[in-house]
Amino acid sequence: MDYRFAQPSFSKGELAPDLYGRFDVDAYPQSLRKARNVVVLKYGGVTKRPGTRLVAEVYDGSQPVRLVPFKFSIEQAYALELGHGYMRVAAAGGLVLNEELAITGVTNEAQARVTAAFHGYSVGQHVFLSGIDGALGEELNFRLFEIVDVVDGNVFRINANTSDMAVFSGSVGGVTRAEEPDPDPIDPIVPDPVEPAPPPPTGGGGRPGNPYEQIP
Repeated sequence: MDYRFAQPSFSKGELAPDLYGRFDVDAYPQSLRKARNVVVLKYGGVTKRPGTRLVAEVYDGSQPVRLVPFKFSIEQAYALELGHGYMRVAAAGGLVLNEELAITGVTNEAQARVTAAFHGYSVGQHVFLSGIDGALGEELNFRLFEIVDVVDGNVFRINANTSDMAVFSGSVGGVTRAEEPDPDPIDPIVPDPVEPAPPPPTGGGGRPGNPYEQIP
């Protein structure tokens, strides 16, 4: 005869291996032995976990980088990219950005020149482009680019080859600055990471030779 056990709630999540046979524990009837690719809902049910997407490459892949989840509340969750001397924040499927600037020009060159009044950027920073009209926008919008050269306070170059792309026809969104912004704070000098020291030597205890030999 078949027997089916009804389990109305999975609110306790996944059990630790030490509790696999502990049916006397209150959490046992509300737990799962394994919960893979699912999310336990706060009301007791489970649902398939959402898929993942590439938000951006790490800022400096030449050094160790750690991704740390940070949940401020049920509705506010972030991913912190902690690298060598910097931190970037991602949320809601993208990186948290600074003020959006209006783009008034993009040239067709091996390293495109982008015009944005009083941009305040420096070489090595990254910009996220959006709002560009037409076919050029289809190529550049919603992508991160590195600033490879600062021509002046209104023009900078990015690592995007737009030679064979459409001509810039306009953009929407963003603000047009009327003056130079305050400079960014100077980054502190962070030394390169060092390898951790080897652990101290340890002994096995007992006596040399036969550790079970009794001492008369």
